[in-house]
Amino acid sequence: MPDIEWLLREPDRALTLQTGPPFAADDDNWRATIERVIVAPSLHVYLVDAQAHRDMSIEPTHEFTNPFVASQLTIEGRADLDFQSAGRAHATRDNTVFFRPPRQTTVYRLKAGTRFRASGYALSVDRMVRLFEGEVPAALAPLLEPELDDTRFVTARSDKVIRSLAGSLFARGLNGPLRRLMMEGAVVHLLALQAAAAGRHAPRHRPAALSPREREAVAEARRLLLVDMRAPPTLGELADAVGLAERRLNAGFRLLFGATVFETLRGERLEHARIAFEAGGATLKEAAFRVGYNHVTNFISAFRARYGAPPVQFIGRPATRARRRRLTAG
Repeated sequence: MPDIEWLLREPDRALTLQTGPPFAADDDNWRATIERVIVAPSLHVYLVDAQAHRDMSIEPTHEFTNPFVASQLTIEGRADLDFQSAGRAHATRDNTVFFRPPRQTTVYRLKAGTRFRASGYALSVDRMVRLFEGEVPAALAPLLEPELDDTRFVTARSDKVIRSLAGSLFARGLNGPLRRLMMEGAVVHLLALQAAAAGRHAPRHRPAALSPREREAVAEARRLLLVDMRAPPTLGELADAVGLAERRLNAGFRLLFGATVFETLRGERLEHARIAFEAGGATLKEAAFRVGYNHVTNFISAFRARYGAPPVQFIGRPATRARRRRLTAG
């Protein structure tokens, strides 16, 4: 169970769930109820239940003043999302859509006779980066670049679990802080599932071979990355230091070391922690903090995924030669 305490650490004003009267329509064009819930200054949730009587177009408005990424989760029906110069995406039961509109409005198009029931959320770019603790999945990275001129969007497969979570945002059994906590937790869960789905279906291209200069730059970047694993440089800082673009640096790490920059960092952190445990030189909390994990639960999950057992099984127990070979090979 991930520790989301830091996620909930918003300014005091975020602790009050802000809802206004839902927008309601019942005319020749459609029958609809649309609600916007301000869960926190950096997180808004949208709930839509509409029946279109005619072909129609809708241009929803957002009240974010800072850059944000929106996600559309369809529970029933279909809408076409028109991003103007950036193209179109289909919001259906079988796929979800992430999009970041820098300036242009997004137009939702409904066909006559369509029942469209959906939820969605908008997260500030800064908060989404914090949620991923700086390790943004490659499939979503284009949405989080500092400056964008046109809308960008990413689609991912949906499934029964995602639709069920999206539907849970409509629940009326909770109010006030309890509803806020429920919505915030559901959005975090949805973001994780959607990011994983987007990664599974992202096209994979083998990067071009590295030139000798690039190989030297990537090797130097690895050295700089591991100098202080408690406070490592960001990907941008690392790329600037060695004179490579961020994407090329990550591609170089994959070619030379079989992992991205931050996958390499994570692996080295965990290996250092394992060595410290077996030497009896650190407690669980000390090791987690020293190698750069702010939350012990995240550290334990990553350690178990790498070594097949929780850290407690390694503390004060020197590895046999055979076991060390197996761990190193993994």
